[in-house]
Amino acid sequence: MRRDPVVFAWVAGLALAVAIYVFGPDRLVFRLLDSVHLFGWWLNEVVAQLGGVMAEAVRALAIGLYVTFFGLGLSVRARGGQAGAALFWVSAGFWLLVGGVIGLDDEGQGRWVLALALVALAAIAMTARLRAVRAIASRTVQPQL
Repeated sequence: MRRDPVVFAWVAGLALAVAIYVFGPDRLVFRLLDSVHLFGWWLNEVVAQLGGVMAEAVRALAIGLYVTFFGLGLSVRARGGQAGAALFWVSAGFWLLVGGVIGLDDEGQGRWVLALALVALAAIAMTARLRAVRAIASRTVQPQL
């Protein structure tokens, strides 16, 4: 299913206009950054309640899914599909999160939960892309007589 870029542009523009109207043009960036900060704090609190065992499981799963995503991305590229930008941006986001560069609490585990969510979504998307590349490849192969 292809999305129409014209509809996306209109929806994004109108959503931005509403956000600017609601928060005010001088406070929009502050509100967005404050919301990200509050979400990070909340996420750290939730993960802290889960305990050490769950935190270790989240870390292990995040690393495992990152490796899965990266392997799928390399498979897509080997079959001629487009995966370079996704490999770069997801890798950059993952390493910024797990390295503590993005402004979440260093002692909290919220950054690992966000990294897990990022690579889980990316691995699912890359799986779909690999299936699409395989389907295209199987349709283009002509039987030899």
